[in-house]
Amino acid sequence: MTITHTLSLAVRFIDHFSGRPVPQELPVRLSESYARPAPRPDGSGARQADGSYRFLGAAAGTRRILWRDPFRRSQSGWIRWEIADPEVTLPLPVPAQVIDQELWPTAGAETTPGATGVRGKLRGTGAGGLEIRIALQGRPFNRLTRSDPAGEFLFLPPGVLPLDAGGRVPLTIEARIPGGAVRPILSGSFLPATAGAGFAGPDFTILPQTVARVTFQLA
Repeated sequence: MTITHTLSLAVRFIDHFSGRPVPQELPVRLSESYARPAPRPDGSGARQADGSYRFLGAAAGTRRILWRDPFRRSQSGWIRWEIADPEVTLPLPVPAQVIDQELWPTAGAETTPGATGVRGKLRGTGAGGLEIRIALQGRPFNRLTRSDPAGEFLFLPPGVLPLDAGGRVPLTIEARIPGGAVRPILSGSFLPATAGAGFAGPDFTILPQTVARVTFQLA
């Protein structure tokens, strides 16, 4: 007798900044039954070549998609800003359609060599839990992250980042209370100071292919 298993769910975790699948293998499973995804053909893990995790023969009902170890807020340098885990109700109308879920790199996450970005720290009252947006000067904001309880964050602007006349990437930052008012940026400075001149207001520049450490003073 041949036993076949039907695909029930395919889920993939996407890097908010790059739009690409998170490269690390995550401990993905379903709540209630704690069903595990099918292994790769070579048996070396469950993350498939397209970055998805595929569940076979999962029981019907509403399930949370668990992606981190128990009692942890983040996993392998990734975080999801919604505290609750994503939910799915099985069976799905189209099980083969991959469900994408966004994750964000934590403030202390490792970055790839040659990445351009900002490892920032907000100083001032209420620096934790703010929405942080950074974009090229003169361009609209199209990505965001949040500062952690210590006011720290990692921001990796996607796409081609043109340089100014001085060979640096011109950026601007916005800090905002989620769903509320903007928290003005008064000034900023680099660590070490040799990485760039201090600045007033939200506009600043960084060297390309570096992840600059920048401190921002909130009003």
